Amino acid sequence: MTTPPIPPQPPYMPAPQPEPRTRPAWLIPVIATTVVVGLTAATAGYLLASGNKTDNAAPGTSASPSSAITPDPPKPSPTPTPTPKVMSIALGLKNSPYESAVEKLTAAGIAKENISWVSVFSDQPKPADPSGMTVCFIPKGTDDPISPVTKVELSLIEKGSTCPDNHNKPKPKPSCTESGEYKKVSDREFKQMTRNTVGSIMSCYVIYGEIVQADSATGTTSVRANTCGEKKYPKYGFLSDCDTNSILTELVPSGKLNGVVKGDIFEAKVQVGLDTTYQTTLGGSMTAPTFYVQEIKTYASSD
Repeated sequence: MTTPPIPPQPPYMPAPQPEPRTRPAWLIPVIATTVVVGLTAATAGYLLASGNKTDNAAPGTSASPSSAITPDPPKPSPTPTPTPKVMSIALGLKNSPYESAVEKLTAAGIAKENISWVSVFSDQPKPADPSGMTVCFIPKGTDDPISPVTKVELSLIEKGSTCPDNHNKPKPKPSCTESGEYKKVSDREFKQMTRNTVGSIMSCYVIYGEIVQADSATGTTSVRANTCGEKKYPKYGFLSDCDTNSILTELVPSGKLNGVVKGDIFEAKVQVGLDTTYQTTLGGSMTAPTFYVQEIKTYASSD
């Protein structure tokens, strides 16, 4: 048996595929616009909500609640009581008994051992026992704030006596020329003083030196001398280590310097005066400390 021939077959055709999906051209812009509008609306809503919270909060406070406790306002500090002064009670002490004055001063806070007394008259001794005497005034301690260490001095007079009109005008301290208190100093202290005579103006010193000019140029009331603070004797014809160029003059003409000559070695009691500037023989000028001579005596000579 023979196989019959296969009839011709039509050509193979694949199964049809579905058409691919395509998005319309307007869809993507619509989606983007929708997203932007949504984000903008959300942001505006958030900002609006935040603004409402801030507006509702009290001024100076946070919108969110705070757990901190507000402290009480500080209490005003009490006004300090001014410290009393002796002057505030001094007016009530005049013409009062000594015992009453002491009682008032100790009540104000002054230690009793810091209360002293004197006589109103400079020529009377200090009262040995102030009991029963009358207070005239307080010459010391009137400007200090009261404290246990404040020192007060009471001026007293016998009971029944009247306080003098000049009780608040004590006799001024006598000058050094009246008291005779002339200070002796070393050579070093003397040089320090002559560098700043203004600081020692009218103070009294004992000085030593050698007359180096006493002629018609200086006159009869002034001389020029080399001065120092310690007493020395001449060696080899001059006074060594005594070389402060100075002017000695008389504050009131008295003839004290009329008898001294060049070469005299002297001791003098003087007051410090104003510096003197004079012309030298070479045409220049020189400034020298000036001393007003109260007493002068020679004890040697360099000639």
